[in-house]
Amino acid sequence: MENEFVLMVIMVSFIIGLSATEMFKHYLKARQLGVGTADDRHLEDKVTQLSLQNQALIERVQVLEKIVTEPEYELKQQINQL
Repeated sequence: MENEFVLMVIMVSFIIGLSATEMFKHYLKARQLGVGTADDRHLEDKVTQLSLQNQALIERVQVLEKIVTEPEYELKQQINQL
């Protein structure tokens, strides 16, 4: 009975120690990445900038698709091939 109790205490201690170690690793990684600091504002600005750039690129691609799918463009291509 006593051996089972000792084994149970060792297992619980191991699980708690392992959990604490993983939480500490997560804390260090978050601290290294700067989560929860003033750097968040910089990241938000970067996301906004990238979203605007992405929207501009989408508009450019739409214009290019429109040009390529126009019948006049196809006709010019066929004339150029002759």
